[in-house]
Amino acid sequence: MNRESHSINSEQARKCQNCQQEFWIEPEDFTFYERIKVPAPTWCPECRTTRRMVQMNDKVLYRGKCALCGKNILSNFKAESKIPIYCSGCWWSDKWDPMVYGRDYDFSKPFFTQFAELFEAVPWPAFHRVESSIINSDYCNVSSYMKNCYLVFNSDYDEDCSYGSFLERSKFSFDMFMGDLCELCYDSSNLFKDFRTIYSSNCNECVDVAFSRNLKNCHDCFGCFNLRNKSYQIFNEPYSKDEYFEKLKSFDTGSWRFVKQTLEKVGGMKYHYPRKYMEGLKNLNVTGDYIFNSKNVRYGYEVGGGEDVKFSHFLFIIPTKSSYDFTMWGGNAAFMYECMGCGGGQNNVRFCYECWCGNTENLEYSINIVSSGKNLFGCIGLCNKQYCILNKQYTKEQYEELVPRIIEHMNKMPYVDSKGRIYKYGEFFPPELSPFSYNETIAQEYFPLTKEQAIEKGYRWRDPDIKDYKITIKTEDLPDHIKDVSDSITNEVIQCVHANLSTSQVHRLESSCNEQCTTAFKIIPQELQFYQRMNLPLPQLCPNCRHYQRLKQRNPLKLWHRKCQCAGQKSENGVYQNTISHQHGTEKCPNEFETSYAPERKEIIYCEQCYNAEVV
Repeated sequence: MNRESHSINSEQARKCQNCQQEFWIEPEDFTFYERIKVPAPTWCPECRTTRRMVQMNDKVLYRGKCALCGKNILSNFKAESKIPIYCSGCWWSDKWDPMVYGRDYDFSKPFFTQFAELFEAVPWPAFHRVESSIINSDYCNVSSYMKNCYLVFNSDYDEDCSYGSFLERSKFSFDMFMGDLCELCYDSSNLFKDFRTIYSSNCNECVDVAFSRNLKNCHDCFGCFNLRNKSYQIFNEPYSKDEYFEKLKSFDTGSWRFVKQTLEKVGGMKYHYPRKYMEGLKNLNVTGDYIFNSKNVRYGYEVGGGEDVKFSHFLFIIPTKSSYDFTMWGGNAAFMYECMGCGGGQNNVRFCYECWCGNTENLEYSINIVSSGKNLFGCIGLCNKQYCILNKQYTKEQYEELVPRIIEHMNKMPYVDSKGRIYKYGEFFPPELSPFSYNETIAQEYFPLTKEQAIEKGYRWRDPDIKDYKITIKTEDLPDHIKDVSDSITNEVIQCVHANLSTSQVHRLESSCNEQCTTAFKIIPQELQFYQRMNLPLPQLCPNCRHYQRLKQRNPLKLWHRKCQCAGQKSENGVYQNTISHQHGTEKCPNEFETSYAPERKEIIYCEQCYNAEVV
């Protein structure tokens, strides 16, 4: 394999061939690339992340037919997709053999051209999930071990939940983003072991909490910030138990008008309290955000139990080790590089998408390897195979002789996409090989673009289908209070606030947002029962738009170098008065850090020491 020469003892500046911005490759990076025998990247970390994310559509669902049995199915592929889509029963069955699509490697064409041809020939499953673990949860994708769940994505081990993403081991919770071991929670993000927590974020082990942020081991708190081991507090003011519940009688969370006013109030209050520069706990030598129980994780986002991991995101619960540029899942994986949606005990997997299961190792440029596989290069949909290239079987000796030749060929005859970007060995799949348009994928959630921006950058864009739903009720006509909602609401088609009636045709709906808006939605029976049980008003937005509102409350997958804003006795802007003397006394705190809070933002950002002095 031809690789560029470099010194692993010094950092090097490179220009990203995608965005043309400068990025740095550090000595530790070169050491990792040498260890797994890949060249240094030519795209910057952010562009590499986006390139992986355009391969995953988890939420945009379509109706179609199984290309094998003809059964009506739900899928994340449009009916006119060139890829044959099989229902789960057919895809996991013995009715077809992915090896039938095997082909010889053609040294007269670039590798990615050949892979694209295989890509459109081999059947894909309608959904990515362990089908035997799905009980009455047909509308859940990239999720497994689900029971009685609806529109829950990238989640596992949930029961009686709806409208969630990254929700783990939870029950009776709706409209959640990033939750673990939650029950009876609603419209919240980043909760851990919470019970009856609503309209809140970053709360751990809390009970009966509402409209709050950054609470730990608290109960019966309303509109509070940065509390630890507290109870009976309203807007950070303590009350006796009797006073608290008497005051709470005037807070009617069943009214949409009251909820909206309270959200606006706490939205302004958030600028009055300091925030820690990053969300994390029990870490050693980490940079990023939402990192927990990790060691030597740099530029990570939502990583739990990671060790020696860099430029990686959404790796949960089970540790991931010694991996770079790894987005989504993990699960006791190691030496993963430029992978998307992979994990489950895998080792030494590079440039792969949706490959998962134990006893899997040495995969390159492969997709949908969901059963034990080893030593596969450029393969799709294989089960329990090894020493295969483009779905064709080889002997161990043939495979080990051919793979180096293919890598050399990839470098001598690289694929060049429509924007002139060059893909030699070491690059992830080109975005134009994705079966999805940019705004169908999770890339739009974390790196949102307009249609014009996406096309200019070389991504495809799908204009939403014009909806001709027969709207039976507009959101402004919904009852303000849940007590005034009858069971017949489940028969109504409700217009999303973000949708407008087209002037060209009265019954056509068009969205005024860029948030995968469905323009209309319905209230399902179990959802209505939940609102009634929890005394919560009906939502005003469709599930997709609600999801995007929660995303807006979170920080981006980007870091800035900043200084602590503690000025000694108060914050730099004078808004927050410290409650205790900090270790730096009356002088300004000298600590600096990497944070996902951009410098122009209004939040008060403290280093860990100053923040802990105020809240612990």
